Amino acid sequence: MSIAIPSPSALNFLAGLFAGAGINMLTSVSTGPPDPEISTVKVALDSALWVIAAAFTTWAAHLFQAAEREADLYIDRDFGEAEKKQIREDHLRRALRRARLPLVLTGLSLVGAVLLLPGLISWQRVLGG
Repeated sequence: MSIAIPSPSALNFLAGLFAGAGINMLTSVSTGPPDPEISTVKVALDSALWVIAAAFTTWAAHLFQAAEREADLYIDRDFGEAEKKQIREDHLRRALRRARLPLVLTGLSLVGAVLLLPGLISWQRVLGG
């Protein structure tokens, strides 16, 4: 049975996107006053949730990367492909168990951040009305 998890580099890329979204929200507020109907605290909270999601995603990526490095230490040149694959899967399976917490926390942070978005977006401006 093969484990299908994103690569550490893909997770780090997603973390960069999440952090960029949060930082972009903060800088957009700092360059001009927000819409009077939008609370600066709400923007800051939403921004923080995006950055926190990035931190949790980076944590998960680190766990998977460490598992890959550890598996590489156990793999010998004389091992067959099946043995190499089994060692990698064993290490990734253990990493997946450890990464459940940061992955769940990433999901919760993203859900919170996305739920705050409708209150921050002025749909009339987006739709040109």
